[in-house]
Amino acid sequence: MALDELKKKRVKKILDKFCEDRIPDRAKDQIELDYNIRGNYVTLIEKRRYYKNPKEWIKQKIAQFRFTPEDNKWTLYWWRHTGKWYKYKEVQPINDLQDLVNEVDEDPTAIFWG
Repeated sequence: MALDELKKKRVKKILDKFCEDRIPDRAKDQIELDYNIRGNYVTLIEKRRYYKNPKEWIKQKIAQFRFTPEDNKWTLYWWRHTGKWYKYKEVQPINDLQDLVNEVDEDPTAIFWG
């Protein structure tokens, strides 16, 4: 089951602000943050200009927020270079997506931003 329209609107509000605020203005022509919503999964993506061809953008998955409608909770996952998502164990599933976005932003374990 996909996110309902109200939840989707809240997700967009939170992540639009995060994506806009996270990258400094001086770097926005080189780095962008974006996200996509697919069903109950919201994937945060970083895009950088390809150094060999600046017209091309390279995408890197950063984090994934998964919503479970049965308990109305969000769970945070991190992307590993092996091509798999792994549950982020530092934070338990919670109701407020903003708390998970804050965790990604602060990145106390250096797992999202290095």
